[in-house]
Amino acid sequence: MALNPFFLQGSQGEQSLVQDLINEQLRMYGVEVYYIPRQYVTQNTIIREVITSEFNNSYPIEAYVNNFDGYGDNTQLLSKFGIQATNEINLIISQESFKEYITPLIRNLSNVKLATRPKEGDLIYFPLGDRLFEIKFVEHEKPFYQLQKNYVYELSCELFRYENEVIDTDIEEIDDNIQDQGYNITLTMVGSAVTTSAIAGIVNGGIRLISLTNRGEKYTVAPRVAISSAPSGGLNAIGISTLLGGLTNESDGTQVGSKVQGVQLRNSGRGYTVAPGVVFVPETGVGAAATTIIADGVVGVNTISEGGSGYTSAPIVTFSTPKHVGAAATAVLDTPIVGNGVSIVSAPISIGASAFLFHGGTTGGVFYKTVPTVTFSEPTGSSEVATAVATITDFETTGGNVATLALTDGGRFYTSAPIVSISPPSSSTAAATIGIAGSSLNPSSLAFSTTGRAYTSSLSALIGLGTGTVTPYQTAVGIATINPITGIITGLSFNPADPWAVGSGATIGIGYTVTPVISFTSPSPVTATATVSVSAAGTVNSISIANSGFGYINSIPTVTIAASAGINTEFIATGIATMRFDSIKTVGTISTESNQITGISTVGVIAGDRVRLTFHHDDNIVSNNFISTTTYVSSIGVGTIFLSEDSTSVGIATTSFEFGIDQCGIVTGILIQNGGGGYLTPPTVTISNDPSEKNYVELIVGVHTARGVSAINAGIVTEIRLIDGGAKYIIPPTITVGSPIGVGTGSYEYNEVITGSVSGTNAHVNSWDATTNILELKIISGSFSVGETLLGSASGASRVVLTINTDDVIDPYTDNDNIQNEANAILDFTEVNPFGTP
Repeated sequence: MALNPFFLQGSQGEQSLVQDLINEQLRMYGVEVYYIPRQYVTQNTIIREVITSEFNNSYPIEAYVNNFDGYGDNTQLLSKFGIQATNEINLIISQESFKEYITPLIRNLSNVKLATRPKEGDLIYFPLGDRLFEIKFVEHEKPFYQLQKNYVYELSCELFRYENEVIDTDIEEIDDNIQDQGYNITLTMVGSAVTTSAIAGIVNGGIRLISLTNRGEKYTVAPRVAISSAPSGGLNAIGISTLLGGLTNESDGTQVGSKVQGVQLRNSGRGYTVAPGVVFVPETGVGAAATTIIADGVVGVNTISEGGSGYTSAPIVTFSTPKHVGAAATAVLDTPIVGNGVSIVSAPISIGASAFLFHGGTTGGVFYKTVPTVTFSEPTGSSEVATAVATITDFETTGGNVATLALTDGGRFYTSAPIVSISPPSSSTAAATIGIAGSSLNPSSLAFSTTGRAYTSSLSALIGLGTGTVTPYQTAVGIATINPITGIITGLSFNPADPWAVGSGATIGIGYTVTPVISFTSPSPVTATATVSVSAAGTVNSISIANSGFGYINSIPTVTIAASAGINTEFIATGIATMRFDSIKTVGTISTESNQITGISTVGVIAGDRVRLTFHHDDNIVSNNFISTTTYVSSIGVGTIFLSEDSTSVGIATTSFEFGIDQCGIVTGILIQNGGGGYLTPPTVTISNDPSEKNYVELIVGVHTARGVSAINAGIVTEIRLIDGGAKYIIPPTITVGSPIGVGTGSYEYNEVITGSVSGTNAHVNSWDATTNILELKIISGSFSVGETLLGSASGASRVVLTINTDDVIDPYTDNDNIQNEANAILDFTEVNPFGTP
């Protein structure tokens, strides 16, 4: 039987009312969740199994939580796959809100299977618990067709189990839910190329090297190196051994295992007076033995000041050749020191790094075989622009000229005279009105509103027609006269009989019907000019007026001097070192137990010079050698040289003395070639001290250059060890570490795809730490290899793989690893299978 047509079974208005009431209740009592549609990237073509899917978009929507007492049952489940979390939640959302807001936004997304309603497999982000839930079932007919329509979707959701899906919604609170889940690998990448730097210290009584006397055999692990302790107050040396493997017996070809290849010193120790003993303490192997050599001036501990980055293999380490101390000098400035700086007048040799060898005196270094290079530092500060001020004359009596120019600052670092600019004078154009009498101009009605100024010659007035005048029969002509001093217009004549209008064709014109407009040409004031001169020190030292100008009134003009080009070679002092290469041998007289040598030439002798007898200085008999080996020149007088120690008691002796060390070049002074300019404080004087300029190694027996090797970890140099600590270093050597070959650039971005250059493997970036160069990857298509380059598809970052750690990250929703570890602790598989042998 048909329905009663007189009763509505749910009109559109009633349905809309119910929908609106439901929407309002959801907005009042609901929670804002995010709907995240699944995009199916790849599927199995036969059984429709989802191989790869992505979640790249999220849409907020209001939802009512239908669980009043917490998540659903079965919160933990122990299965053969481990402990699994299966929290459930039921949510109610508006059908209208979904269709009007979410459907239009996801309809055109690629690989979305269903857009008209929520789909099983899509995700819901529940912000109250900061969790992702997967939709397992969508109930769209409950309540069941009230007023012949359904109004809500009831979503049955279960806690999402991550299976290498890509989740990249650009909302951190959502994306970070799976950052530590799934199977991830960690790679250590080659960092940006930064070269390592290190500093060395030197010690006395340190172990120079350890020489093997027997390499031993059958070592599987490098033996520990035990070195005898240093004496009290010293420091014990530390060494490690290295092995050489794959060796066979030459006689019968049998394997002899690894031998000790050498010993590397981490610390040379100090204070040893006799060579310490060395013992190899093996876990395996036998027979290794070694001896030590000690020396003074040995490289002790090497300190890494910058570990660098980007190393794929241990870099080569080089120590500089031993050299003796260099010379030092102090610059002296010209006086008085003016505000813009002065030049250098001298640079006497001063107490430098070698003072400890030449007590009480100034020194020029030692063991120079060629003249060293002298370098002066640049003047301090930036270039300063010269400035000047002007005064002007009285306008009424002179017409306004620049009277004087005075420098207020000479500036610095000028190499040539700069351009001077003086601001132009202001000017005023004359203006006047005139009436007509009949059809001609009426000169008696002429009235000036301003007479102008700075006109340099008489001028004609321009007579206009005025509004409404047709071309007159005769155009009026007016001639102006000016004050010869101020250039002010003093009169305007239309009468050719006036003295300044004679022969000018002045006339009042005829045919004017309205008052004409009078205009005057602009005046022509003259801008002042000036020139300057520059001193040898690079400052502007004078300014002169070239043209005093015309028309300056009231306002003082601005004087601008162009800036200098700044510091260049002309302002940096230069000099040449003078050197004494041979020792000074001259005759003098010394008394008993005296510290004075009299009657002696002091030419070439320097305070601090070593003093000894020219002959018999190696004699052990006091009467033949009465000057102590530690004696040096303490000061120099006229014909007298004062010694640091008294002679021994031998009476008065006149003999030949030697001052200084023969073939040990000493810088005696600096000849200033160019004093420079602009120095406000004395510059630093640097006298070169390169080993190529020295003969220390050639003249002194037992000088050795240190040798070393480096160790790296994660692309960073962590240690420099000594193979040979060198000997007789006076100043610490310079350590040079090879530059890294690998180069890493850019920073990887979260979730971007990276590709291996060799393996072709793809993966998604889970995290990147630019400090440690640790790259964590997930959703990996294959296997990466050490040494290949990983290129970021979005960031463009490109870095080389240094090491690979394939340990999986523990999934917080499973407890497999913990169960396995506990089981391993209970069951012992090390010797036999407890369940029996199959």
